[in-house]
Amino acid sequence: MKKITVTLFLVISLILNALAQEPLSYFLPGDVVYNKNIPTPEEYFNQQLGQWHLTHDQVLNYMKEIARVSERAVISEYARSYENRALVHLIFTSEQNQKRLDELKELHVNYSRPGEYISSENVPLVVNLGYGVHGNESSATNSSVLTAYYLAAAQGEKIDRLLESTIILVDPCLNPDGFVRHSTWANMHQSISDVTSPDLRQFREVWPGGRTNHYWFDLNRDWLLLVHPESRGRVAAFHEWKPNIVTDHHEMGANSTFFFQPGVPSRNNPLTPEENYRLTYEIAKYHSKFLDEIGSPYYMEEQFDDYYFGKGSSYPDVNSSVGILFEQAGFRGRIRETTNGVKTLAFGIKNQFTVSLSTLEAAMNLKEKLLKFQKDFYREALELAEKDGVKAWIFGDENNRQTTLKFVDLLHQHQIQVYQNEKEFTSGGQTFKPGSSFVVPKKQPQYRLIKSMFEINTEFADSTFYDVSTWTFPYAFNLPFTKLTSLRNVQISENPAEHQIPEGKIFGGKSSLAYLFKWNEYAAPEALFQLQNNGLLTKVATDEFTFLIDGKEENFNYGTILVPAAGQELDEEEIFNLVTSVAQQTGIDFYGLKTGLATKGIHIGSGSFVSLEKPEVLMLVGGSVSSRDAGEIWHLFDQQYKIPVTLADSDNLNNINLNRYNTLILPPGSYREINNAATEKIKRWTEEGGTLITIKNAAAWATRNELGKTQFKKSIEPDTTLQLNYADRSKEYSLNAIAGAIFKTEMDITHPLCYGYLKTDLPVFKSGNSVAESLKTKYAEPVKFSNEPFLSGFVSEKNLERIKNAPVVSVQPVGRGKVISYHESMTFRGIWLGTNKLFVNSVFFGKTIR
Repeated sequence: MKKITVTLFLVISLILNALAQEPLSYFLPGDVVYNKNIPTPEEYFNQQLGQWHLTHDQVLNYMKEIARVSERAVISEYARSYENRALVHLIFTSEQNQKRLDELKELHVNYSRPGEYISSENVPLVVNLGYGVHGNESSATNSSVLTAYYLAAAQGEKIDRLLESTIILVDPCLNPDGFVRHSTWANMHQSISDVTSPDLRQFREVWPGGRTNHYWFDLNRDWLLLVHPESRGRVAAFHEWKPNIVTDHHEMGANSTFFFQPGVPSRNNPLTPEENYRLTYEIAKYHSKFLDEIGSPYYMEEQFDDYYFGKGSSYPDVNSSVGILFEQAGFRGRIRETTNGVKTLAFGIKNQFTVSLSTLEAAMNLKEKLLKFQKDFYREALELAEKDGVKAWIFGDENNRQTTLKFVDLLHQHQIQVYQNEKEFTSGGQTFKPGSSFVVPKKQPQYRLIKSMFEINTEFADSTFYDVSTWTFPYAFNLPFTKLTSLRNVQISENPAEHQIPEGKIFGGKSSLAYLFKWNEYAAPEALFQLQNNGLLTKVATDEFTFLIDGKEENFNYGTILVPAAGQELDEEEIFNLVTSVAQQTGIDFYGLKTGLATKGIHIGSGSFVSLEKPEVLMLVGGSVSSRDAGEIWHLFDQQYKIPVTLADSDNLNNINLNRYNTLILPPGSYREINNAATEKIKRWTEEGGTLITIKNAAAWATRNELGKTQFKKSIEPDTTLQLNYADRSKEYSLNAIAGAIFKTEMDITHPLCYGYLKTDLPVFKSGNSVAESLKTKYAEPVKFSNEPFLSGFVSEKNLERIKNAPVVSVQPVGRGKVISYHESMTFRGIWLGTNKLFVNSVFFGKTIR
């Protein structure tokens, strides 16, 4: 009996092992002859596809090898990740086309340009195949090597016709850093024998997982925001080539099948032309045909949508292309049990490769329609702009020139023409001055994208959103803006504005007394930390004042930084050189004082200047902490302000000396992993003068452990009178879900947490239903939602009532320390620059709060 059992086990193992490993013939079309001079993936990697997860180095090197041996391919690097990994396009077309590739690219781009009349006969179609923006969706990037092999090695009339009429950009790995984390994890936990149990550790990556990039951001939300180098390079390449089709290969849950677009029709973005959806549906017929031929089940028009234009399958839709999302069931390992049977990585790779081929066949057969759509897209954009009652948008802030120029730079990257405003203009109580404000006319090819980025959204066809419901960019940058119904009353520059980098200056020259700089510009925290890190003593003004600088009165607001020239470790000349260097590096203006006597307000020796400590910041990560929120905070300090942050595991607090830090940040999380001893340690540290910063539900953990008294309002109960069909029951939740909307807050700009803000209102992005209760304590809530908070996006009336006058930021004393709680994200996706300073102020000025 024992012998029979062992034999049966061996047979089953052999069968499963055979399932998990497939020869090349399993993936490739069988009716094609292949060039034997092109190395197959099996030959190059010395393994069958799906046997082990490929690494980024392996994939990249294979792409380079294909470019070396094939006359059909060249490789082009378009970006580097934070970890210095190359992002590339392997560009395929016929050998003859390769000889005039730049000429064909120019012809393709010019064809759709308004006012150009070029015959489509010789214009190539451009297709961009993009794999694996989420690093742990491994079948995508693993399939890219098959696509590269097929395009390099396939022979015959069909492939010749495709390559003669098409330029194909194969983007093998959209997120190298995340892909490396995942492939390393998957391979290090893979056994020689096949283990299919869903309990396998291989299927559950440790925190933060491989989905995100180096700073734990979801790169598939960044196409519009362009916060990260991967996205900036990708979008620059997109506009360089203007592809007609862009594919976006993903994975979803292990128990799913395969999804391809179109998505949910009621959740289409109204700015996307109807012809785009018709073409998407027509292309879908090819996916259906190809997947039917290999026996793979699929679905469409469910679950996913293209409402938010910041994704890889939706950004193309608002830029004259057809974006197509593919979602393959993700198994996270070589072989796995699912509700659809035992499935393998090889099976997922085959599906991803199959829809790559169906896309190319559709492109070849629909070439004229796709070229016409792209040309019509830009022609219609100018026609729509002509009919639009809003002719332009004006924006800018003379007191926040750095953020203004950051927004201008973002618009430039999206090929939007921006002009300088050359005459003072006032509208709706807002004044826009020449030199610090800009105008974006709507009548330009990017009309639809301009409309998307500037307009306020209040009406929606559906209450369900796969992502956010609004993204009004001037709110994100906290910039005054208004629409113009005519350009007659404004005077704009003759040519579009060019890229500008703010230059910091030293007004008043070298000082033997002190230097001042204002806190309103974006890079002020970077400047302050550089000075502190070089050993300078610094102070912050808790009142307003005026000094005579170069014969002109200069007003200084709450939060102005004072750098004494005396009593420092550096001498006067060294301080001047350091201040000059910091001004040049950060773009911050400094003011050298000739006297300590103010013409108005406090004087230099006043006790209203409070000494500051250099931030020593510890942030908890891992465990139950939200990697997304933690990554946003890490990115803010590391990339934007160049301030070091120590990242420490939340379950390791017992081994950390908290006394070397003056600030402890708790991103959102339940913190169930923090034991009683570690909790008491945090309490003692705070009571002894530490600044504890909690974000969102981390405040609930703090309250449970007697670190503050924050409570949250009850969620809205489902409407018992609402009668929906059984199939629509999920809408009960979405009706009262805040998927992402923008609200107005009111600030006390004399409070240290609000230093640097000159207006009392501030737009805040809110995602999630939690709303804090008021502490009902004086001066404890310097930022609250206003009584009429709605600005843009979807929110139910019941939620709007909950939000009114609720605190956004609260401050509570604990012994000699403070608990500062942010109930909304101040760092949303790295793009909400308007609230960044509100967060970083707690790190610099938390100890000055009395």
